[in-house]
Amino acid sequence: MTRQESGASIKKKLGMKRDPVEHLAIAVSAEQRVYILHSQQCVDTHPDLRKCPFSVALDLGIDEELWGFHEDVPVLLSICPDNDDLLPSPLPESHGSGEATT
Repeated sequence: MTRQESGASIKKKLGMKRDPVEHLAIAVSAEQRVYILHSQQCVDTHPDLRKCPFSVALDLGIDEELWGFHEDVPVLLSICPDNDDLLPSPLPESHGSGEATT
C-alpha cells in the first residue's frame, strides 16, 4: 500500500522541485521503492494523496522489467489507459532538474 512521505524528502531524492502539472517519480533500487512527487495541481485537489490515480496505480504494483530501465533516475509518470499500469518515461532535457525547493 502507498504510504505518505514528506514532499521535502521526495524532492531531495529526485533532486527536483514539484512540477505544476506533471507527476514525477524515482525508483530507488537500494530500497526497492518507488517515490511519487505529485504535481502541484494534484496536491491542490487531493487532500489525501493516496487517493490520487497515480498512487492508486502504484498500489496495483509496477512492471519490474519496465521499471528496471528507469531505476535511480527521475522520470515522468503516466498511467496506461488499457490496464492502469504506472508508466515511467525519461524526463525531457527541457524539464531540467532545478533545485529541490517548493
